[in-house]
Amino acid sequence: MATVKQPLGRRRIPRTAEVTCKLITTLVMDYLTGELDAEGALRFEEHLRECPDCVAFLNTYRKAAQAPRLLRYRDMPADMQRRVRQFLWEKMRKTPRGR
Repeated sequence: MATVKQPLGRRRIPRTAEVTCKLITTLVMDYLTGELDAEGALRFEEHLRECPDCVAFLNTYRKAAQAPRLLRYRDMPADMQRRVRQFLWEKMRKTPRGR
């Protein structure tokens, strides 16, 4: 049986996998960034047509992802800038590679 390789950076939903709300939440970033393959994106969108909770989750996720771009770094007090950098640095150190 030949293996069909996906283009680099493309994720797919296995054909046998049921598209559940849990799967939607794990793939939302891939969907928004265009990292899902065409079939996966269609299955993702099909689930959205039937699930208002996942539509609400997707909309909330989009807004949360846009929030940092709306903030202006220079408006943040110096102490807050330092704490944010420290927090992010700690998160990066604790996150295993490949995640």
